[in-house]
Amino acid sequence: MTLIKKYTELNIKNLIWIVLIVISLLIKTFLLPVRTGDYIGFLQPWIGFIKSHGYFSSLHYGFYDYTPSYIYILIAITKIGLNPLYSIKIVSIVFEYLAAFFIGKIAFQKVKNNQVIWISLAVIPLLPSILLNSSYLSQCDSIYSAFVMGSIYFIFQRKQFLSVLFLAIAFAFKMQTAFILPFFFVMMLRGNIRWYYFCLIPIIFIISITPTWLYGRPFTDLIKVYIAQTDRFRFLTLNFPNLYIWISNNYYEQVKILGIILTSALTVFTGFWLRRKQIVFSFETWIRLAFLSAIVVPFILPGMHERYMYLGDILGVLYYLVIRKNIHLPIGILLVSFYSYIRCSRFNDILPMAPAFFIYSLIIILTVNDLIKNLKTESNGI
Repeated sequence: MTLIKKYTELNIKNLIWIVLIVISLLIKTFLLPVRTGDYIGFLQPWIGFIKSHGYFSSLHYGFYDYTPSYIYILIAITKIGLNPLYSIKIVSIVFEYLAAFFIGKIAFQKVKNNQVIWISLAVIPLLPSILLNSSYLSQCDSIYSAFVMGSIYFIFQRKQFLSVLFLAIAFAFKMQTAFILPFFFVMMLRGNIRWYYFCLIPIIFIISITPTWLYGRPFTDLIKVYIAQTDRFRFLTLNFPNLYIWISNNYYEQVKILGIILTSALTVFTGFWLRRKQIVFSFETWIRLAFLSAIVVPFILPGMHERYMYLGDILGVLYYLVIRKNIHLPIGILLVSFYSYIRCSRFNDILPMAPAFFIYSLIIILTVNDLIKNLKTESNGI
C-alpha cells in the first residue's frame, strides 16, 4: 500500500508540472501575435531587407547589428515563407525549453530524480523575464543561454570537447556568453578543462562568419561585430541597475575601459584564489559559482541592457533545484530582472533605479557569503 501511495503521489506531482507546461505554452501562444518595438524597429525591417535582396545575397550588406549566426535563422524563416513574427518567437521558445531541459539534467546529477527535469521544464518558461524576452519582445537570448546550459551540463559529464564546443556556439550567437566565463576560468585553472579546448571559441566564431564573408561582407567588419554592438548604444547602463547608475554618461569612454579592466582583474584574482589546492569543490560549489558568475559580471560590466540577467535568472532556478535552500537569492534576482524589463517601458521615468540596485547588491553579497561558507565547510570536511 505504501508503494502504491508513493507511486500515486509521484504521478500527481508529475501531472502538476505537465499542467504548468501546458499553461506556459498557452500563454506563449496567446502572445505570438504581439508586435513590439523590437520587432517593428529591427527584426521586421531585417526580414524585409533579406527578402528584397535575394535572401542569402543580403549577407553582403551590413543591415543588422547581430552576429551572422542569428541572421542565418532569419534568412531560413524568410526563405521558407513562414510567418516571420510567429517563427522568430517559436525559435526562441524552443530554445527556452532546451535550456530548461539541460538545467533539469544538471540538477538530476544531484537529486537523482527525473521529476526535477519536469520541474525545470514547467518553471523556467513561466519566469516573467523569460516570457517577456521570447514570447513578447521577440528577443533571442534563449538561444545562447541554451548552449551555455548545454556547455555546463557536458562539463559535469566530463566531456570537455563538447562542453567548450557548446560554449563556442553560444558565443557565436551572443557576446553575453562572457557572463559565464569566470566559471569556466576556474574550471580550467583547477584542471577540469584543458586550456587548448578554448581555442574552439575563435575557431567556431570564424566558421560562423565565413558564409557571410564569402558573400562579400568585409572580414574585418565581421570580426569586430561585438565591438560595433557596444558602440551602437553608448550608455553606461540601459535600464540595468548595476554600478553605473551612479555615474554620469559624460564619462562613458573612461569608465567603460575601467569597467572592463575591473571585470577582468576580478575574474583573474578570484580564479587564482579558488585554484588553491586546500579549497575543495563539490558539485554544489560549482553550481554556486555558476550562479554567482552570471549575476556578478553584469553588475560590474558597463553597457548592460535590461535583458542581460537572462542567464542569471535561469541559473537561479538551477541553484535552488540543487542547493534546496536560500530561495530568496534566485527570487531576488528574478525581481531585479523583472523590474528592469518594466523600466524599459512607459514607466521608465516613474520607477527609480536605486531600489533594484540595492536589492541586486544585497543578493550578490549574500551569494558570495553563501559560496564562502560552503567552501569552508567542504574544505574542512564538515
